[in-house]
Amino acid sequence: MRAAAVSALVLPLAAAVAACGGAATATKPTPPPVRIGAIYNLTGGQSALDAPSLDGARLAVDRINARGGLMGRRVELLERDGQTDADAVSRAAASLVTAGVSAIIGLSDTDQVLAAAPIAASAGVPFVTSGATSPRLPEQVPTWLFLACFGDNAQAAASAQYAAEELGARTAVVFYDQEMEYTRLLAKYFRESFHTQGGTIVASRKLSGGVGGGNGGEDGDGGNGEPEEDGNRAADWLDRTPEAAEADVLFVAAGPQDAGRIVRKLRAAGYHQPIMGGDSFDSESLAAAADATGDDVYYTTHAAVGMRSANSAVRRFDASFLATFGRPPQNAFACLGYDAVGLVAAAVAHADSVKPAKVRDALQATRHYRGVTGTLSYDGTDRVPSKKVTVVRVGGRPDVVAQFTPRYVPRP
Repeated sequence: MRAAAVSALVLPLAAAVAACGGAATATKPTPPPVRIGAIYNLTGGQSALDAPSLDGARLAVDRINARGGLMGRRVELLERDGQTDADAVSRAAASLVTAGVSAIIGLSDTDQVLAAAPIAASAGVPFVTSGATSPRLPEQVPTWLFLACFGDNAQAAASAQYAAEELGARTAVVFYDQEMEYTRLLAKYFRESFHTQGGTIVASRKLSGGVGGGNGGEDGDGGNGEPEEDGNRAADWLDRTPEAAEADVLFVAAGPQDAGRIVRKLRAAGYHQPIMGGDSFDSESLAAAADATGDDVYYTTHAAVGMRSANSAVRRFDASFLATFGRPPQNAFACLGYDAVGLVAAAVAHADSVKPAKVRDALQATRHYRGVTGTLSYDGTDRVPSKKVTVVRVGGRPDVVAQFTPRYVPRP
């Protein structure tokens, strides 16, 4: 529709020029666009997080171009579908490098980022992950990898602090999918943070056999990451955890495709205490599960989209997104995609260059960038921004119950 609208404007203008005998002087050639690569899993288990994030990235590009682009040049977003498949993600990264992008953004999963970012780094192209929250990523991909989101250590610490101080929890059981780096790290950081809060982890159980694809193994034995589809194995990890019946809070580290089903299974088994999770819980399936099975489900996230209790920056984003797409943003990952493009665009403008190396240096020098998800700075050589964590409670509808920077954050 946009192409049709542009054609409708251009053709009458061309006819008018022809009627006047043609242009008297040569027009200035159009400068090449500023190319930003975007890899998102639009199919597979990660689509619930990545599709909204790509929409946010598209919105950011549209708004930049509406203001005249960057350095007088149009911004072009080169999109690739990673298909929640590491090989496809690697191929996408290689194709974007070949296309001559100034930077690559995207992905909400730690394992998926590790399939893409090293390829970009080897070619000297910066990679900004919008939603992969492992604070270890900058060490795993030195120099060239940046996070637009907070780390799992920060959101796990916020969950532990909220559980102890606001819910009065002194004991907790942790369930986690052992097949994803995201879920393993989230569980690890929660255990450490809850212990620091004076709490006790009475059991920690692996959920083996998950479908894979979180946005990021320790003790215990597993069951099934898809409890609705394999009731016997799902019952196994519940039966092995009798301590859960008496625990003050249940912490679940699962991917977005599993979160809602695990909540349903826990409630159906008679566990009525608060359930907490990370930003992968920020999905329609989790909200539906919480609404159907009772309240007292909490999760940490980056921005409270669609909630009256959100701050003014998020509400403005909601309105702009609705005006552009005709529907509200699905979750906070739309905001992260928007901020990832904004960070790269600010770096290009600051560097006054589209050369990837200069864009990388400008990203590292970012201080106090005001995004939808908070104010972002990369201090020193650190490439994980320090931001506030939003805590949402889901019952009849999601609502913000806290937004803060945790006092204690475990080391990566």
